Amino acid sequence: MDITQLLALQDEDNRLRDLQRELKTLLPQRRAEAKDRLQKARNLVEAAVQANIAAEREVERFRHDMSRQRDAMDRAARNSMGMTSIRGLDAIQVEHAAASAAAAAAEAALDGAANALTPTERELEKARAFEAEEDVAVQEILTAIEARKAEVEAAVESVSATRDAIAATVPAEQLSYYNRLRLTRWPCAVPYNRADGVCTGCNLVQPPSVTQTVLHADKKADAQIVRCPACGRILY
Repeated sequence: MDITQLLALQDEDNRLRDLQRELKTLLPQRRAEAKDRLQKARNLVEAAVQANIAAEREVERFRHDMSRQRDAMDRAARNSMGMTSIRGLDAIQVEHAAASAAAAAAEAALDGAANALTPTERELEKARAFEAEEDVAVQEILTAIEARKAEVEAAVESVSATRDAIAATVPAEQLSYYNRLRLTRWPCAVPYNRADGVCTGCNLVQPPSVTQTVLHADKKADAQIVRCPACGRILY
């Protein structure tokens, strides 16, 4: 049994399968991973932006509170100037002291918020720098992926042409059965373990008659292809 050309055809089909897998699965997966990598960097920037905005709002809130308490101090001071009653003056002094204490507390809170703002600004700066680095790296990856895609597409055309040329030399009976089989089994043609009587495609022990058929086919170049009774693969 001579299936030399059929095996050559199977080799080319195997190359095509690998190329098409890279084209349809591996390269899109790499592209998605690269874009996900950049998106994570962008998410870090967005989180840093939101943290910085929150810190800025705290600063503004305490600054407004401090300004309001100082206004209350000034108002109490102005009111005390025209006050003639001791009781009224005492009340205004209490009001002024309370406003002064509240203003001091607001100023301390403002200092704390301002100190908290500085780290968020630094984190935002770091996140933006990291995003810029990731953008450059990801763009390089995407460019490489596109270049590889062009190489694979060219290889698919070349291998397909070789495959078609080899298919034209395969005996019609072999080619017809092979084309049907490759839709459900791969590889289609597998070595037969003559010593143990095992099909290496499905790994099942075959009846002695299969071994005898394979041994007989070994001696005749024009023998018909031998099929595994279990999986249907071509045995050689």
